[in-house]
Amino acid sequence: MPVTPALLSALSIPALSMPALSMSALPVPAMSASTLLGLSTPPLHLTVAVDMTGSSKNPAFRYADQARLLAQSVMLNQVRSGDTLTLLRVCNGVQTVADFTFSSKNGARMARADILRYTTAITRPCTGRGSAITAGLTQAAGRAAQTAKIGDVIVLFTDGALRDDPGRAALGATTRTLLGAKTTRTLFVAGLSPEAGAGGLSVRDSFVKALGASASDRRVLLAGAYDLANVYPTFAAAVKAARQ
Repeated sequence: MPVTPALLSALSIPALSMPALSMSALPVPAMSASTLLGLSTPPLHLTVAVDMTGSSKNPAFRYADQARLLAQSVMLNQVRSGDTLTLLRVCNGVQTVADFTFSSKNGARMARADILRYTTAITRPCTGRGSAITAGLTQAAGRAAQTAKIGDVIVLFTDGALRDDPGRAALGATTRTLLGAKTTRTLFVAGLSPEAGAGGLSVRDSFVKALGASASDRRVLLAGAYDLANVYPTFAAAVKAARQ
């Protein structure tokens, strides 16, 4: 079921003016009837972690709007009955907003009321200073380890600013641990900022540098702050392949 303007209206999701952020630009791969109903797909563990610190909580950048749309699209288009869903809100600490196995009658998708409730909760603005991007990935890795023999798909929405993250020195090692797990299928890091950072590098480039060799792993997808529409189809295809 593609995400259309009519569906956005039904979900009461406000339309955004920037084309790259339109949910209608996030197509869903063609699926068979049985797959569409979620009746013949192996389960996955999906983690969505949203960083609401720094630029992500600045209304001028509308990062919260983008994070909300991405999370809504993941829950609507990718979550199937039998999947485990973990939702993390990253501030100066990590809050678990939800952690459950989704089940539905006849393979129905998640209810729109639940999607709106959860995505509103994980994109609630942070207060105070500090960031826990590395801790968010650490928690995602720990939670993934608890779902043995089930493929893991991790989505991290962050601007990538590590300056206020006390654990930033361990980001590369944390990501290697996550990717080192046999069940990890995809790590999608979205929302990376093109703003100027330290040492003449953009925030995005500094984040990629901190990832080290993990940034070149074929399972890692990176998307800039306004590039979600271009990368999401690749992510959707990766999720589909992870169910094979």
